[in-house]
Amino acid sequence: MKVADVMTRGLELMSPDATVQQAAVRMAEADIGAILVGTAEALEGILTDRDIILRLVVDGRSSAEARVRDIMSSSLFCCRENDSVEQAFAEMSDRQVRRLPVLDDGERLVGIVTLSDLCRQEPDPQRTSAWLRAVAEPHRNRRSDAPAEGEASDESADDSAARGEPALPDGPALPDDPARPDDPARPDDPARPAQAAKPPASGTPGQPPADEAR
Repeated sequence: MKVADVMTRGLELMSPDATVQQAAVRMAEADIGAILVGTAEALEGILTDRDIILRLVVDGRSSAEARVRDIMSSSLFCCRENDSVEQAFAEMSDRQVRRLPVLDDGERLVGIVTLSDLCRQEPDPQRTSAWLRAVAEPHRNRRSDAPAEGEASDESADDSAARGEPALPDGPALPDDPARPDDPARPDDPARPAQAAKPPASGTPGQPPADEAR
């Protein structure tokens, strides 16, 4: 299957001279987390919702004054519409991104493909899971190192050049996980201590104890 079969066409594009506020409104109206900057013939970058938060809101800058070119990511990784789905995924995995602008043979923008687009076309759930882990795992490993004070952690596989969707979080241990410390022992668990037998009451069998006979 080719990228052209799964990609999204009719993209939203933004001028680099537009304000960040205008871009944010456009993204909200289209319900998208990233918008490409430039024209179909000359892409200049990409702006994501994460860029807006980390490069504008955190710095206390005004979205009505800042320009898209001030906070967008200018590095872009692309694929071709005739590339296979496997080739597109390999590029995402190598670059650690979840979105790739798609170009035709004339270097003109014709669409965008996301990791979700690729996964929806894959009938094998195990392969889909492997694809997701391949993109998310390196970023998950980086998050295991606590950032220095005042330093933002990289929580997404999709920042800057074609970034956007957050990496998958680590899930809780499953109930049958033998390493889970709070997993109660099963009735047939040999490691579960046997319940101590209740000692017999004192006195002659068949007769009440001496204290009760009084």
